[in-house]
Amino acid sequence: MKRLLINTTILIILAGLFASCKKRIEDDYMNPELTTNGSLGKLLSGMYMNKRVRPSYWDYYTFIMSTTAPYSQMVALQPATQMYIPSTSYTQDRWTDFYAGSWSKDDNDPNYYGPGIMSTYREMQTTYKALPAAQQQQQEVFLKCAEVLLYDQASQMIDMWGDIPFNGAGSLNTDRQATGAPFDDAATLYNTFIANLKAINTFFDTANIINSVSAELKLQDMMYRGDISKWQRYANSLRLRLLMRISNVSEANARTEVTAMLADPATYPLITDNAQNAVIKMSPTALKSDLGGVFSDFRVAPAFLLDTLMLANNDPRTPVYWDTNQSGQYVGFPYNGSSNDFETVGKYATFDSATFNYNYNIPGVLFTASEASFLQAEAYERWSLGSAQNAYETGIRQSIAFYYDLNHSVVLRGLDWDTLSVPQEPAILSYLQQPAIAYSGTATQKLEKIYTQKWEHFFILQAGQAWAEQRRTGYPALKFATASASGATTPPLRLLYPSAEQLYNAENYSKVSSKDTRNTRIFWDLN
Repeated sequence: MKRLLINTTILIILAGLFASCKKRIEDDYMNPELTTNGSLGKLLSGMYMNKRVRPSYWDYYTFIMSTTAPYSQMVALQPATQMYIPSTSYTQDRWTDFYAGSWSKDDNDPNYYGPGIMSTYREMQTTYKALPAAQQQQQEVFLKCAEVLLYDQASQMIDMWGDIPFNGAGSLNTDRQATGAPFDDAATLYNTFIANLKAINTFFDTANIINSVSAELKLQDMMYRGDISKWQRYANSLRLRLLMRISNVSEANARTEVTAMLADPATYPLITDNAQNAVIKMSPTALKSDLGGVFSDFRVAPAFLLDTLMLANNDPRTPVYWDTNQSGQYVGFPYNGSSNDFETVGKYATFDSATFNYNYNIPGVLFTASEASFLQAEAYERWSLGSAQNAYETGIRQSIAFYYDLNHSVVLRGLDWDTLSVPQEPAILSYLQQPAIAYSGTATQKLEKIYTQKWEHFFILQAGQAWAEQRRTGYPALKFATASASGATTPPLRLLYPSAEQLYNAENYSKVSSKDTRNTRIFWDLN
């Protein structure tokens, strides 16, 4: 742990300002001219230390469990007057962590501190440009890996806020000048990411990496340990996600590009196996995802997911998602339940203790084979490109295997736990044949099943993706209790921009202020 933090010291010192605001520059940032030149490999490893990329207590406690998870109904929300109004300080933190990250010289706990995604990438660009041409060619692979991570994280920012500062953001890490960054059009950024990911696929396919660079990449790449073939699959799978997300607003373009990808898997390999998943695995002796307190405080299962979807259909994932209540029953909290019922100890099912509560090995999940399969199933069903049923059922099987593997990877804190048996083929076939699960019905009904299964697979580990896809597709058709707060009776369609942007990036904010309402839809949301 100490070595990893030392490796990222240069990154943290140079952490860029969120959206290039000018706030307290002299106090918050050391003079870049006095710092040591960065290392591309170490800067790449620093990106994994961002507390919104790897699993961190702070991210889960202050943002996921209070915002994206309840808005996507991955966790039950206690009824309250302002239950659909997220904390502005916590959404500010989420915004800041993408751009600048956060750091304190007095606390090295990665659950609370870490470098920014944008500032890291901009510093990598600056370091790369300072290299001789020959070294640039040799070390470009570090930049390309970082670019995939950047596009993944930036697209998530767009999914929550819409237009964001991007092209002009991070100026402190490029020209060493603090300048306000314009907000870039969200749809245009998506198109840029999609185009650039296609080029990155070509780069990974043809890259000739020398031994010394390969060794450095293996050392610094905390996710794939330098396996470029897996990076290529991640880049293509991310591109497929973005194409399908815009497919309702730009169907002709999405269909053309997706058709080309799925028709040529040799050129555009996807994540097809859980061994290829883009996940950042934790270690109980080095970097722990110590989330026990989170899953203890935010614990109640929602009724639609547990009762209506899982229990009613004998879902094999039920025991690795949930623990029973004190009566030994799986009972979820209804969306319109009372606050008193919510607070009744032991009445409702909670997150499974072994899988989540006591597990030091909960990974940071960026992309899984199951999601790639469900995306393919949607494309096959909508555009008659292949067997949607096969892709759909494969996605379910991959999801079951993924969560049981997570349950079996548990490292408990001095506790003895029974290992759950992996569901056997008869149980899985029985589930796939349940009327609500079986791939049958009209095209609309089949798509609803694909969307719902993908939403269920995202669960709490990818609650942000669950929220985005539920807004894009309209499925599952969730019901929410009505809050009494004026103007916030239901969950928002997007998050409001942080007040710091309004104050310190006022000129650029003024150009998007008309869109800054909780009911403004993200460009891909037509529901």
